[in-house]
Amino acid sequence: MDKQTISVKEAAAYMGISKDLVYQLVRENKMPHLRLSRRILFRKEALNQWLTIQEALSIQQNTKDY
Repeated sequence: MDKQTISVKEAAAYMGISKDLVYQLVRENKMPHLRLSRRILFRKEALNQWLTIQEALSIQQNTKDY
């Protein structure tokens, strides 16, 4: 059975960013996450959707800059 959630370390590696940045985004509620007691977990599906939205927003912003 595949895991349904991944840890902060796994999410950072999955997205190619630092754990510190993941913690910052979670602290600022800018990234989808789950809190179970003291653990912070992520669903890959939610991260993929969030990344797609962030990419679209970035493209939209870059288009406005020209």
